[in-house]
Amino acid sequence: MAQININNKAYEIPERLTVEQYYGAIQFDWEDPKYYPMIIAQCTGAPLALLANAGEESLALAIALIVSSMNARRSTSMIDLEGITFGQFVDLDVYLALGLDKHFKDIVTMLSPEAKWADEAMWAIDKYAAFRTYTYRQYRVLFGLTEKDLDEAEKTGDTEVRDKMQVARAWYKVIVSLAQDNILQIDEVTEQPLKKVLNFMSLQKEKVMEENEAKLKQKRQYDLQRTRR
Repeated sequence: MAQININNKAYEIPERLTVEQYYGAIQFDWEDPKYYPMIIAQCTGAPLALLANAGEESLALAIALIVSSMNARRSTSMIDLEGITFGQFVDLDVYLALGLDKHFKDIVTMLSPEAKWADEAMWAIDKYAAFRTYTYRQYRVLFGLTEKDLDEAEKTGDTEVRDKMQVARAWYKVIVSLAQDNILQIDEVTEQPLKKVLNFMSLQKEKVMEENEAKLKQKRQYDLQRTRR
């Protein structure tokens, strides 16, 4: 196991990070070296006061080893993604939009409640991310997305938006609409199977589009008749 030596005392750099260690580490800006001591302290238990005086090379090496651990993946048990509810999908979508640094543990609790190790948790999150992208591709017309939008999001892995609460507000509006503005029906809506709700929403949108097209066609015919007079 790799170690970092500070003042003649060795601190082990774990080969596997726990969920708690991972969560603690992602609270800091990894692009700024001044946070390296805080990150290493979270993962090794080394005293922050000693790490603050450690050499740059030692800190950089420790960070490289921690990154290697964070990039590891190991399969584990997780919820059946094909059976998730609409409410679970919405919650996960909002959590991802708000950022892993804020909701990592919330996401892990939903996806893989038994995961104790970060490599297991991230494996489950990666699986969900692929499922999420696939779902958006299936219902891209419903969500008003193009293949280009989806390809770009998949390429960059970007799940955040400028106004992060925009996602939460948008989904809540959808839920309230499906509940017909009745607060007593909100739980009933969110507990429905995801695909059942998305199929229903797709049919609704299709009907609206057909009605709008019929109205537009009728208006064109009316305008044409007026022109001929």
